[in-house]
Amino acid sequence: MRYDFLQPLSLVLQSFAGHELAQYWTCEFPAKWAQPLREHVFRPATAEGEAEEEKRAIPLWAVNSAIAALMPQVLTHDARARRGQMWLAWSANAAEKTPDRALLVEFVKGGLMAAAQHRNELARRRGRPEVIETAVLARILDTFSGQDLTFTRRTLDLGPGLDPQSADYTLVPHALATYLCLADWHVVHGEPKSEPAGDEGGRDEASGEEAPDGVLVRAVHTTRWRRTAARDGAELVSWPPYVYESKGGLRYPWSYTLRLSVQTRALEDVVRPRLHVRVGMRRWARYNVFDPKRTIGLHLLSPSPWADASSPFGLASMTWNPGPAGKKQGAMEWADGLVPTLKRLGSFGFLPDPAKLARDPLGFLETGTGDDGLPRDPVAGVPYRPGLGKNTGHAVGDGVSAKDKWRIFSQLVPALKGFATVDEPHVRVPIPARTRLSAEALLRVDRGALAAAAGPRIEVVLWCDTTTMRDEALAALALALDLPLDAADQPGQVEAWQQTYALPELEVLVRVEPVGALADDLEVNEKIKRRNDRLKDAGIGRQVQVRGRLGQPGPGVTSRFVLVEMRGADGFTSADHDPKMAVRAGAAGCDAVTQNLLPPSVSAAEAGPGENEDAGGGTPEEQKSATSQRERARRAVGDLLIRQSGLIRHPDRQGTTEHELTNVACLGLWVVRRTGDFKAVMPLAVASVPDRPHVMVRLPHSRWLTHLQASVQLAAWSSTRTFEKQEIQDFFTDCVAESSDGGDLALFTLAQNIRTACPALTNPNLVADRLAFHPDRPLDAGRHKGLRHVRLRTNVRNESAQHFAYGAKGPKERVGVGGGLWASKDNDRLFFATADKPKTAGPGSPGGSRLEWHHGKNRDKQIVAKIDTCKDVWNPQLLELLVAIKRDDDPAEAWAALAHQRRSAAAHFADPVTLPIELHLAYKLGSALLPSHQLEPIDQPESS
Repeated sequence: MRYDFLQPLSLVLQSFAGHELAQYWTCEFPAKWAQPLREHVFRPATAEGEAEEEKRAIPLWAVNSAIAALMPQVLTHDARARRGQMWLAWSANAAEKTPDRALLVEFVKGGLMAAAQHRNELARRRGRPEVIETAVLARILDTFSGQDLTFTRRTLDLGPGLDPQSADYTLVPHALATYLCLADWHVVHGEPKSEPAGDEGGRDEASGEEAPDGVLVRAVHTTRWRRTAARDGAELVSWPPYVYESKGGLRYPWSYTLRLSVQTRALEDVVRPRLHVRVGMRRWARYNVFDPKRTIGLHLLSPSPWADASSPFGLASMTWNPGPAGKKQGAMEWADGLVPTLKRLGSFGFLPDPAKLARDPLGFLETGTGDDGLPRDPVAGVPYRPGLGKNTGHAVGDGVSAKDKWRIFSQLVPALKGFATVDEPHVRVPIPARTRLSAEALLRVDRGALAAAAGPRIEVVLWCDTTTMRDEALAALALALDLPLDAADQPGQVEAWQQTYALPELEVLVRVEPVGALADDLEVNEKIKRRNDRLKDAGIGRQVQVRGRLGQPGPGVTSRFVLVEMRGADGFTSADHDPKMAVRAGAAGCDAVTQNLLPPSVSAAEAGPGENEDAGGGTPEEQKSATSQRERARRAVGDLLIRQSGLIRHPDRQGTTEHELTNVACLGLWVVRRTGDFKAVMPLAVASVPDRPHVMVRLPHSRWLTHLQASVQLAAWSSTRTFEKQEIQDFFTDCVAESSDGGDLALFTLAQNIRTACPALTNPNLVADRLAFHPDRPLDAGRHKGLRHVRLRTNVRNESAQHFAYGAKGPKERVGVGGGLWASKDNDRLFFATADKPKTAGPGSPGGSRLEWHHGKNRDKQIVAKIDTCKDVWNPQLLELLVAIKRDDDPAEAWAALAHQRRSAAAHFADPVTLPIELHLAYKLGSALLPSHQLEPIDQPESS
């Protein structure tokens, strides 16, 4: 069905003047407290982009959560004690609930001491020295006084024409979430009338509900909400949770979530701060959760006797502590200080034990009986995620349908009357239709394009150990390049061979070899204390092996591709034992790029070589396994030859139906940001021109390179990785100048990626029809006459809204998801793009619901009444397109359409990618950067 309108889940904030929510008292965490704590007690943090005085992490999260649990009238935010950031706030009109200064000081003292003791206890259990000197901490805490707290009266003075202040972005969502809870706002799902069960009787497979023929089924449910101590924005969760009961009687609890955040847009005639609403799903774990590598988050219900309807869930986490090396003393423990802090600040006997909670999370989530035999309210809920323990799959599907978004949002709008009005819907912009290629057509490589990108003689190396994946990879390679290669002629085990195929456009050298020890765990010397030295030592030997096996390029070889059969990340002892990066670094030293290929599943491997080759025979499990292996091999070969060569397919028609664009060059600017072992802040640029079938890449201190050359160079990059803002801005200026030749040039940037380095592209500093990377240094417009600039934003940090689509009859008739380009009604430069539903999306209908009946087809293609409780639902992203620079006679929608159409220019992928292909490939290139310890000079000779 075609939809003509797109409704964003956003509301335009109105003036709060005169409302009791307009007046708040706020305070920062006193610098007088923070400075000695950072200098003498807590270890340095590793977060990127912190100011110098913030580089020591004060564990305020547990303190804040405890304050929120024990004093629900206090809103908490800043958990790092940063200068100029709101730490606590409460309504100035709630005089009878004004927090006591002395009590707040005691919460801070007790919370910090509890967190410190908890850290030391975890270190002792691991056989390590204590990490915090509690005696020093105690002396510092003794100096804290209530007189150190400075309270400031704030007025929430925002609305049309008023830019939000820094604290408003934090305070407004929490204030409105608290207001909704105290007002007992709720959502009614379904119509009060009864709905027919449909023509078919029996049990609906998705819902488990009885729907016999001729019986009317009520579909009315009421959802109430409770706050959570969210780390970003404000969040509500539906409570109590709904429970889906399977045919076998198993109970699967789940909730809706609602996240609120304040956002603004650039280049508006009048500033209109908006409240973005994001509807989500939270499935709760029901049985035996365990993860030895990652912490397990949980929602802790407030144990405070002063709790009210606005009291938030505390967010805590637990982790598996294996105990001292060589000893079987593992235990599940708290990973943060929230529970220890609550224990210290109050006498709450029903706080959960982490080991018991991990064994039976459902027992703590539902009302039950405590250890004392008395009735007990729910205590904690563990959010479910795939892989969280064995056999813990969740029957309830993931994602939220358009129908559920509409149902919740349409009842939120009147609840916030007086604070905000619903945003205007966006209208469809007619653009040319595109042809979606089949998976097989996508894999067939344009050999002429490949020769242009990779040169006339390429080498493809296949390292594998199983005949199953060898044959699948060779079949995929033969299909991709139309090689006279028959995988059926291969021997019964993997043997080394090579063959050269002379094709009209290029020459292909194919090498097949057993991967052998190259894919084994790295040998990590635990006696080396410093981790980077330990990893460097482990990786050097593997790199030497790879270089010895791969060797240098033969005469005339212009590009090299290596496909490696290797286990996934979970298949190795630990991340430190995973050899993928060492193999990639070794291959880069031989001018080769690599792509990994997962081995066959255990069931397929046990079936023996050749038994799963024909997906048309065998058991359903064997057919599914064979199909999966074939698809994995085809995706790996396509990614290796097509994406890593930078091949693209230019759309047949660009621009709108009314205003078509031709002969446009495109330039994407990107900043690679990586932390930890990969730490880097590095600019790069990706460009395309209409007559070239592949992109070109510009790196710092380099000429324009092919994508392959850039990948190899980045994989071996051992020089400066962290560039200053001025260097990044100068690099981008050079790239724009080099790409401007007087013709039409479309410049693409992603706001969330580039604005930290280029503050001129932030909302307050962006100026229409002016390109600048620094606010005080605009580029000379006269030298870039053909330049247009489209700035994009994604839903990162909820900066673009969720949405649903509807037709001319309105959303009550039918809602769904619609792909296309959409224009804002109040800004002629602002557009939004949505993608059509991909074939890989979940089977849930956008018009379905977790709670409401709707009509749909069953397995026999008959129309029946059903509930999509168990089906995954695709949640499409809304991409914001702002035409920041255009010419006077330009239709802005044509350049927005171009950016949207470049999302479908990937030559290896049928569906649109998130960003225009130039930015997509730039983002992917960032993964070529390897950890610095992998790039140290190898002193060992390759013959050793």
